Amino acid sequence: MFKPEKFKEPDFNQEMFLNAPDAKYIEVEIDGVAPDNFHAMSIYPEYFKVNGKWLGVSESRMDTVPVVRDGLVEVLEFRNLKIGDKVIVGRTEDASEGIYLYTDGFNADDGHFEMFQFRSGRTRETAFSKDYDELAQIMKYERANKGHIVWVLGSSISMDDRTRFNFSQIIKSGYVNAVITGNTMATVDLMKGLKSDNPFVQERASDSRTETLQDYITISKVREKGSIKKAVKDGIVEDGIMKTLVDYNIPFVIAGSIRDRYKLPETYNNAYEAQDA
Repeated sequence: MFKPEKFKEPDFNQEMFLNAPDAKYIEVEIDGVAPDNFHAMSIYPEYFKVNGKWLGVSESRMDTVPVVRDGLVEVLEFRNLKIGDKVIVGRTEDASEGIYLYTDGFNADDGHFEMFQFRSGRTRETAFSKDYDELAQIMKYERANKGHIVWVLGSSISMDDRTRFNFSQIIKSGYVNAVITGNTMATVDLMKGLKSDNPFVQERASDSRTETLQDYITISKVREKGSIKKAVKDGIVEDGIMKTLVDYNIPFVIAGSIRDRYKLPETYNNAYEAQDA
């Protein structure tokens, strides 16, 4: 049975930590502009020495900046920095500037645990069957322990009929707690899901000239209803990912892109608003 490796904090009683200086910070002078030599967060746990004590960050996120507030360290997106925010500065991560990046927190003693390690001879995007096996185990564990599984979906998932069907089954099986996606994925999925007795579907099947307009007609049909949820509730969508999300009351965020000429009602036009949703 899968059991997640427990996180092991660094031993801060080591000399390198005891002798390290406090992390330095510089106050923001212009909203949304980080000071020179700002420290950017990584994918790994990081610690900062503040007032003689090493502090972790509870909700870290890659490519944000650490800010000292009320004796604690928080992370902020660059765009959310405000005048007076105390941004930690320094580019070293070996404790010499009061900043420590920790890569060994999930390493098992027997060396078999590789969940958070990049293997040699591969890129971050390279996937092995072992990765999918581990992912399936993690998802089962999260579902059983009331975790929160968020999926970020690309448009290709709705373009392939088998994948579209399979992901709908994953939703029904309880392995999806939220979805973040783009306007194209949702539009193509809804286009394929329109009921077969819908006049648009009949027109689409009989007239190849409408092929390039399919996305726009689909969006128009949904906008007539006012929302994706209303379109599903009113029965014009027969199947698919978006219908299953609505049926199972799973929240979703749809972000637009610069290439979108026409958007679904729920689509965020502002990328920052979509990230914050």
